[in-house]
Amino acid sequence: MIPADCRGLVEQVAELARTRFAPRAARFDAEAAFPIENYRDLHAAGLLGLTVPRGFGGVGADPLTYALCLVELAKGCSATALTFNMHATVMTIVDTIASEEQKRRVFGEVVQAGKLVASLGSEPGSSFRERYVVQTRFEPVEGGYRVKGVKHFCSIGDNADIYAVIGLIEGTTSARDGLLCALIHRDEGGITVEPTWDSVGMRATCSDTIHFDTVVKQADVLGGVGAYLKADLAGFGLGYAAVYLGIAEAAFEYILEYARTKVLPPATNPIGHHPLVQRTIAEMATRLRAGRLLLSEAARVKMAGDPAAATVAINQAKYFSAEVGVWVTEQAMRVAGGRSILRALPLERWHRDALAGPVMPPANDRCLETVGKILCGLEAFTLELE
Repeated sequence: MIPADCRGLVEQVAELARTRFAPRAARFDAEAAFPIENYRDLHAAGLLGLTVPRGFGGVGADPLTYALCLVELAKGCSATALTFNMHATVMTIVDTIASEEQKRRVFGEVVQAGKLVASLGSEPGSSFRERYVVQTRFEPVEGGYRVKGVKHFCSIGDNADIYAVIGLIEGTTSARDGLLCALIHRDEGGITVEPTWDSVGMRATCSDTIHFDTVVKQADVLGGVGAYLKADLAGFGLGYAAVYLGIAEAAFEYILEYARTKVLPPATNPIGHHPLVQRTIAEMATRLRAGRLLLSEAARVKMAGDPAAATVAINQAKYFSAEVGVWVTEQAMRVAGGRSILRALPLERWHRDALAGPVMPPANDRCLETVGKILCGLEAFTLELE
């Protein structure tokens, strides 16, 4: 059930995803092309600022509404939903640590001008599995910093207008003493995109490698040293849970209709009359219902403002939804049989996209480790920076 106070917005997103995004999804996947048309539609519908506060012209969606909207986006286009989560979570980070002037400027660029913002944190040779070691450096220069570094898995890639980049001030050795987050505009130069993204799934996210050797103005540095450590990063995990749950729900809805209508001779009844198919459908529906409940609870706990409880709930939801995404899409392929591996059916695409879920930071092993630590009375964070 969708709560009444967010039903209208969720239905608006669902309609857009169903009528505009879904028909394009296979082409974007086949061509590994970024779904820029979908983002133009989101901007035209006033949804690019879904997590931008209303006071700055945005929609101001709360975490529950946002998560439910993202589920619907994922049903239409996995890559759009995944990249939108990164864009939208940066908006939340800006709202958490930026100055009022920065908020007016950045939110205006997004809501009015339709600019896309990418979140770039991952680096070659570093892992989020333990403490994350940041290699990108901010060298002080007159009026700002020269940023030098390499980021990979850069979703949105060179389709972004602005990059949210973290790095350490030259000469510092810890995040506490030197971590900065800056918004780097692509049109300021010094940015080189290396086309490394040739993936089995989530192909249209265009998550290439980006090299930075550019100058960022002090006015584009968010919150000062260490501010990023206080930012609201929970939106990433909550959004990932919603995305992979949405992929699973899309596969389930497809295979349910298939089971109800597909007749394979010499049988005279649809395959849904077979006990094994019925059992599989029932188990899929049960896991999806559990995923919905976990996602909704995680969003509500986040809204309640208890950081430790929210960390537990969001990590549980991300872990479970990612596993459900892989399992449900695989079971749907088994029910459909050999034809499910053909690109003419969307099942193989949904399964390939779902494979990214368990390894996407926070990886599922890390999610469980974080939950276990907190339940055992130990301090734990989803992201730990050296």
